[in-house]
Amino acid sequence: MEEPIVIGKDRFKIGEDETARRELRVIKVDDNVIQLQEEVHGIIALVGASSSVNLKREELKNLIKVAKEQFGWSDICE
Repeated sequence: MEEPIVIGKDRFKIGEDETARRELRVIKVDDNVIQLQEEVHGIIALVGASSSVNLKREELKNLIKVAKEQFGWSDICE
């Protein structure tokens, strides 16, 4: 599988003395499927069976750009 492409990075405060790092990446799974990966460091534990990705406007623009330029998805709009 290919290396993920980073489309967003940031830091945010999660406690009085703790800051988390977040990185949003995208990877092509096959010709019709891409996967968003959100990696968060600094949180002690995450519990649950579902997950979600918070996507910023600029990250969505980057995602569309990567899908078009890197993955050849020329039929999606901006």
